[in-house]
Amino acid sequence: MLEWEFRKRGKLVLPVPAYNTSRECFLCGGINKGLTLEDRVFHCPHCGFTLDRDLNASLVLLKRSGWVPPAVPAVELRPIPPLPALGLVGRQGGVMRQEAPPFMAG
Repeated sequence: MLEWEFRKRGKLVLPVPAYNTSRECFLCGGINKGLTLEDRVFHCPHCGFTLDRDLNASLVLLKRSGWVPPAVPAVELRPIPPLPALGLVGRQGGVMRQEAPPFMAG
């Protein structure tokens, strides 16, 4: 269904195998066999590359689809800092959450 919607809008759909994308290193292609679902940061035991797990997996998918990263000077890719480092922590130390007002039909 999703593929049909994309094609209807003239978008290209490329099937890409998702197997091991969370465990494969975007830079060297090495596999981190020790990565568990609880690990949110990917660290490559082969080349030392470290990045947010989901970002690494999305870059692996892009690479598998034929995307070639632009040639730029060496840029250090680092994991996204935890929420407290971004200053999004409430007075009691918890993450601030704002709920939407209740829906009122009328």
